[in-house]
Amino acid sequence: MIGDTIFLERTRLGMTQEKLSDYLHLTKATISKWENNQAKPDIDYLILLAKLFDMSLDDLVGFQKTLSDSERSALFHQLKKEMNHMSDDDVVKKAEELSKQHISDFKTLLILIQLVLSNTKQVNNNPWLLDILNRIISKTTVESDLQAAIMLKVVILFQNKDYDEIISLYQNRPYKLGEELFLANSFAAKGDITQAKQVLQVEIYQQIPLICQYLLNLTVYESANRQELIFSRLEQLMTTFQLKSLHPNTAISCYYGLACHSVEYKPKQAISYLKELVEATKNLLQQFQLHGDHFFDAIDPWLEELPTGTQPPSSAQTLVERVISLVKSPNLQPLGQQKAFQDLLEDLEQLKKENTDEH
Repeated sequence: MIGDTIFLERTRLGMTQEKLSDYLHLTKATISKWENNQAKPDIDYLILLAKLFDMSLDDLVGFQKTLSDSERSALFHQLKKEMNHMSDDDVVKKAEELSKQHISDFKTLLILIQLVLSNTKQVNNNPWLLDILNRIISKTTVESDLQAAIMLKVVILFQNKDYDEIISLYQNRPYKLGEELFLANSFAAKGDITQAKQVLQVEIYQQIPLICQYLLNLTVYESANRQELIFSRLEQLMTTFQLKSLHPNTAISCYYGLACHSVEYKPKQAISYLKELVEATKNLLQQFQLHGDHFFDAIDPWLEELPTGTQPPSSAQTLVERVISLVKSPNLQPLGQQKAFQDLLEDLEQLKKENTDEH
């Protein structure tokens, strides 16, 4: 609201209502009405106020452009390319500046925050991220934006070790009740089989990577015997849905977990998993975007509507660097002297050289 902006800018300058009224040759009552949004300044006074506050008329009146889907996608790809060459501080500064320009465009704000989280190592010194997310959560009427904002907020809270707040936020949430089944069956009952298939395929497509991550996390809390059972089921799930080609990013994470589990007692098996990890990385680079396959043949319309598009928020080079960092982690150091391990690292370094900004 204009009145809120006038109040904030007046107090920022240390001016009283009397001083501002004197400056504009108006009464204090007029200023009070403006600030309480009971009246609005004429255009002549808006110009004077904008000059006094050193801001544009658009900013003063709260005009914010909402980007179209194509404009949003173009901005995402442009920023992803630029941020690959920026320091963490510059990434945050760029995103924060853009957030001010699009403060009421929640989908664009979510994209900016996702880019920050994907291209910087630390977020705990950037409280504006949570401020923006809390603003979206409190004001949006779009369920998908609300859920995306909550998820990004939880990511930040976890990085900041605010575990109690996460528990408070999620502990009493309702468990999944199969809403997608009712939605799909309703489409089918109306004869829209295509839409029914899409609903079910999209849900399965989204759940498989999550289930893989659930299984990986579950191993941390289980005994050795239970871990073997969990990893066995994880491999079966990956094979069933051909994750190495369908969702290679998830496969990379899984093969890393499997390799770490095998490194001490089954080093040859660990090397085998790392070979699969490298193959998954190559698959990811060859088709550097989310995609379906012969099973998931109805999800393309949904993929096309994703706010950030189908490509990852990080560049190909950055993703390869992260994979190299995984393979070089202390968990896999017992394999460091093996030639097969060194050959795999060389393969990854070569992939890094081959992949620059063209992705």
